[in-house]
Amino acid sequence: MASPRFLIGQGEKLSVEIARPPRGMGDKAHPYDFFDARRRLAGQGRVAAEAIEALPELARPGGEAVLELTLHPSYLAKSYYPSALVRELDLRHLGSRAVHITPDKVVSKRAKEQERAEPAPVLYFGGDAERLASFASELGQWAPVRDDVRDDFRQIEILATPGRDRLKPLRRTYAAGQAIPLEVVLHAPLDDGNEMIIAGFEEYIESLDLEIDLSRRRQAGGLCFLPLRAPADRLDDILAFSFLRALREVARINPFEPAMRVTGSTFPVMIGAEPALAPDLSVAIFDGGLPAGHGLDNWVTAQDAPGVGAPLSDALEHGLMVTSAFLFGPLAADQAPARPFANIDHWRIIGDDHVADDFELFSLLDRIEGVLTSRRYDLVNISLGPDCAIDDDDVNVWTSTLDELLSSGDTVATVACGNNGANDRAALLHRVQPPSDGVNMLAVGAADRIGTGWKRAPYSACGPGRSPGFVKPDFVTFGGSHAAPFLALSKANPLEGSGTMGTSFAAPLAMRGGAGIRAQFSTPLWAPTVKALLVHAANPAGEDRAEVGWGAVSHELGDLVLCDDHEAHVVYQRQMPETGAVRFFLPLPPGLQGTVDIKATFCFYCDVDPEDAVNYTRAGLEIQFRPNTLVLPPPYEKNGRLITPTVPASDSFFTAADVYATEHMRRGDAQKWETTLTRTKSKRVTSLGQPAFDVSLISREHGHEGRRPANMKVALVVTLRNKHAGDLYDRVVASSGNRLQPLRPRAGVPIPIRTRG
Repeated sequence: MASPRFLIGQGEKLSVEIARPPRGMGDKAHPYDFFDARRRLAGQGRVAAEAIEALPELARPGGEAVLELTLHPSYLAKSYYPSALVRELDLRHLGSRAVHITPDKVVSKRAKEQERAEPAPVLYFGGDAERLASFASELGQWAPVRDDVRDDFRQIEILATPGRDRLKPLRRTYAAGQAIPLEVVLHAPLDDGNEMIIAGFEEYIESLDLEIDLSRRRQAGGLCFLPLRAPADRLDDILAFSFLRALREVARINPFEPAMRVTGSTFPVMIGAEPALAPDLSVAIFDGGLPAGHGLDNWVTAQDAPGVGAPLSDALEHGLMVTSAFLFGPLAADQAPARPFANIDHWRIIGDDHVADDFELFSLLDRIEGVLTSRRYDLVNISLGPDCAIDDDDVNVWTSTLDELLSSGDTVATVACGNNGANDRAALLHRVQPPSDGVNMLAVGAADRIGTGWKRAPYSACGPGRSPGFVKPDFVTFGGSHAAPFLALSKANPLEGSGTMGTSFAAPLAMRGGAGIRAQFSTPLWAPTVKALLVHAANPAGEDRAEVGWGAVSHELGDLVLCDDHEAHVVYQRQMPETGAVRFFLPLPPGLQGTVDIKATFCFYCDVDPEDAVNYTRAGLEIQFRPNTLVLPPPYEKNGRLITPTVPASDSFFTAADVYATEHMRRGDAQKWETTLTRTKSKRVTSLGQPAFDVSLISREHGHEGRRPANMKVALVVTLRNKHAGDLYDRVVASSGNRLQPLRPRAGVPIPIRTRG
C-alpha cells in the first residue's frame, strides 16, 4: 500500500529575510489647490459653525465638539492622513468610516469612465467647540502659514458636523411614547477625555428626563457602547450630543431557532466510549447548554457561565445539536458515529434571564469575554449572535470585542454567519450577522448538500462583509436543507438523532475540520495555519463570491490533509521581522513541462481599531510575486533618467480585483489590509526560475502610520499542480534538499481517505 501523501511542512525553511523591496510611487494628481479648497468649503464651514454654536451646552462635554471631514477619494491611503492639519487645529482623532461619494472633481480615470461613486474616508475629530466654530466660520479667509497644513486642507471634500444618519432605521414598530430599547455608541477614546465624555453623556441624558445604566457599558477601542431606553420623540434630542457615533435599536440575540425545526422521524444513536483522538486540544463551544443525561460525558464538560439563568429547553436542544455536529459530523441513521477528534468545554451562556432582558446582547458578550480572558482555547465555536445584518458604517460590539480577544493568533474561531439569507436584499437584511464579520474569525455559511452539485443553502447569510473583511462568509460547508437535512443528536437519554438545517451546524462542522487537522499531526500548527488550510481547501465551483466566500469546504479530513496525484500542498509558518521583508521561495522541482497551477493562501491575525471601520485592521501584507528571481530586468529610461532595476521583475498575483466584487467600487490597495488572501494562477514553466513571494509587513493606527507588530505570525499554504507530473509530490520533497518534509502524523490516529480530487 502506498504511503499517504500528507501535507508537506517546513516551507519556512525556503524563506529568507531580504531588504524591503522598492515601492513604486507615481506622481500624485491633486484635485484642488489650497485656494480652490478654501473657496469650495467656505459655505460648508459656515453651516458647520452654526451647528456647533447651536448645540446645547451639555451636548458639548468639557466644552468640546466633533467635526466630520470627508476626504476626496484620492486620499484613501494611510500616507495621506492629514496629520499636519490635526496638529494645527489641536484636534484628536476619534474614528473613521467609509462612504461612497461623487466628488466635485474626479481625477481617477476609472471613476471618470464608470461615472459612479468612489469610496472615500470620513474622519471624526474632537476639539474645543469654540475654536472649531471659529475655524469653520472663517474658512473663507483662513490662511495657514505652513505648506503641509495647506496640503492637508486641500484633501477635504466635505466639512460638516455629525448628522442624522447616525440614527439607524428601527426594525420594529413602537407605539407613541413607548420606550425603545436602544444601543448608544459614543466616541470615547481611551485617554484623559474618556470619563469626561461618558459622564457628560450621562448628565445630558438626565437633563432629558431619561435614565441610563452605566454599569452595563462596554468599551471597545475608542468606542463606548451603552444601553438606553427612550421614546421615539426624544431620539432627535439624543442625536444632539456631539460625541454620539451611532444610535440604533438594540439587537436581540438570535433565538435558538435553526433554519428548519427538527423534522422527520428520529432514530436511535449508539455512541462509543473511545477517548478523543487528540485529548490535548482545548475546544470551547458557547451555546445553550446540554440536557441532563446527555450521554456525551466521555468528551464533553458542561459548564455554566457565571450569572447565567436557568436552562431553556429550546436552547438545550440547540446546544446538543451544535455539540453533535462538532463531535461526530453529520450522522447517518445506519452507521455508528465517528470518533471525536477532541474534547469540548460546552459553555452555557444563555438562560431564562435573557427572556425579559432587552439588553441581553451585553450580558451574553460579558460571559463569553469572561471565559476567553480566563483561559486559552485552541478552537472556539459560536453559533449565536445579534439578530441583525452588519453595518458598513460601524463595527458591532460583538465583532470588535471578539476580534480584540482573538488578535494574538492563538485560537481558531468559527462563527455561524446567520440564517437570514432569504431576507430583503434591497434593504441589505440578507448580509452576514455579527460577529461573523470579524477579521480574526472564520465566518461559516451553509451549503445545501454534501459533494458535487452543492449550492448555497437559501437561508445562509450572504456577503459582502466590510472592507477589510470583505470576503464573508469565508466559506460554506454542509449545513443541511429540506432535501438533505443535517442529521444530529436532538434528544438525550436515550440519545436520538433527527434532521435539521442551519449555519449553526455548519460552523461547528467547520471547526471539526480544524480540529481534525490539528489531531492528525504531531507537528505543531499555528491557528493562522489551520485557518489558512481551511480557506485553501475551499472550492468556489463557479458560485458567486458574495454568497459563498472562497467556496465550499469538505468536512472530510482526507480532503484537508492529503495530496492527490499531480499536486503538492506545502505549508509555511513564519514570524515576520520588524524591519525588511521575507522572500518565500516556491518549491518548483526541475524538469516540469507545460504550465503549473499555483494556488497560494496567506493568513494572519492582527490588532484592530474598532472606531475606524474604514481602517479596521492595524496590520497588512504587501505581497509581490516574482516569477523569476534568477535575473534582473534590463535598464530602462523613465522621464529622461536611466533606471537600473535592483530586484527581479514582479507579476500581479493578489490584486483588489481578485478580492472585491466588480460591482463594488474598490480602492486599489485595499487587499493589502485583508487578513486572508487566496488565489490560483497558471504560469508556463519556462517563465519560472526559483519563483517567490516577497512579503513586507505594513502597519497603521487609526488610518495613519503605526508601529509594526513584533513577531507577527504569518501562514502561507501553496499548492503546485502540473498535469504532466503524477509524481509531483515526491519530486517537490526530493528537490528541496531535505528542507521540506511531510507533516508527521500523530501516533495511533487513523489515516484518512480523500473523497474528492
